[in-house]
Amino acid sequence: MTENADHEGKVSRPLPSFRLETIKKRSAFKAASNGPRFSTPAFTMLRRPMAPEEASSLRFGFTVTKKVGNSVERNRIRRRLREAVRANAGQLPSTPMDLVLLARRAAISLDFASLVADIQRAASTLASRGDRKGSDVSAKKRSDNGKSA
Repeated sequence: MTENADHEGKVSRPLPSFRLETIKKRSAFKAASNGPRFSTPAFTMLRRPMAPEEASSLRFGFTVTKKVGNSVERNRIRRRLREAVRANAGQLPSTPMDLVLLARRAAISLDFASLVADIQRAASTLASRGDRKGSDVSAKKRSDNGKSA
């Protein structure tokens, strides 16, 4: 069955065909904090490459701190990010790695299409980069502050 039907026979949105692999252990979240990152107004994506013996698939972790808002807002942001990742299922890199999304408050008000595009851009950028620890790439072009070489 590919669609949900409520008790009145109305059809809601299709069920997701993409099973999202998630990070569950604290140690995996902490290990990602030392890796490269990609920042956008709505989130920061952290990357942890997997060792060949533990490589299974692309996994995601979602973190929303209490600074962002109350539990209703945090859960809404988490659901939006999770759904944006699912919407990108076909375009995500197949490289086995852990990607952690640290949500910001802007994730609740940013339109969904922009959120989807940002996640796709962040995931492909982090997958194509090497294992440079702590390197940061911002969604905005960084200026050299007017200094010339």
